[in-house]
Amino acid sequence: MQFSFEFFPSRDNAGQLALDMAVQQLQQWQPAFASMTYGAGGSGQQASLSGTSRLLQQQLATAAHLTCVGASKSEVQAAAKQFVAQGVDHFVALRGDSPDGDYQPHADGFAYANDLVAGLREWFAGTISVAAYPEVHPQAVSAAKDMHFLKAKLEAGADQIITQYCYDTDTLLRFAEQAQKAGIEAPILMGIMPIHDIAAVQRFSARCGAGVPQQLIERFATYQQPQDITQLGIEVAYEQCQRLLENGFDQFHFYTLNRSLLTEGVLNALQASKPSLALTA
Repeated sequence: MQFSFEFFPSRDNAGQLALDMAVQQLQQWQPAFASMTYGAGGSGQQASLSGTSRLLQQQLATAAHLTCVGASKSEVQAAAKQFVAQGVDHFVALRGDSPDGDYQPHADGFAYANDLVAGLREWFAGTISVAAYPEVHPQAVSAAKDMHFLKAKLEAGADQIITQYCYDTDTLLRFAEQAQKAGIEAPILMGIMPIHDIAAVQRFSARCGAGVPQQLIERFATYQQPQDITQLGIEVAYEQCQRLLENGFDQFHFYTLNRSLLTEGVLNALQASKPSLALTA
């Protein structure tokens, strides 16, 4: 099995403490990489640079997110080169979402993620990951078109795919099958987001176009105590990872939300059930 973790920049001292604690707890699992999300332009970009620096200080292989939003090509390339100067050798290249309203490409920017990948490949030789949406990107006109754009990102020079989290494992497996039929051979890292708060996850999922199955909502509704909810969150994510392992997928990208408890619980459960499987970086 291979693991990677996503973190986001902190907004204040308390958030920074939580991030540092999560990183320290999870780095013992020797992740293939840890990624830091990205704010488009201004203070958001600076927070991302600071966040990646903290990951690098922990001797973690670090991936920096980059988006096309609100910046010219030259500004995006300059930001990318700042990350590389820090020691980053891996980018997660994303179109990104506009903070206000529908996405509008910058007049002088990279219009979409495949353009960003191509722009990076003009000079960057490291790893490039791109996103995929098993439930189809909410702004895609069709599943077929969404798959077409995924393939375009890979043809532009991306190395691997990280999926959006998806709580319906059948949907995840169908997506992987369709990708294979489309001729996609790049590794697929399955996005896993353990549930810490079902109501919060429902709200967030509604905004990003991910579904939360009703049977999952009902499972969480039966528990009220925090420790029971935490244990169920671990159990649900573990069950999904186990099913994916059974179907040949052994690379997991955990959306940690800057928390370690649930992710570490899932990893402990996976290690206990498969003691002969080495954890590889």
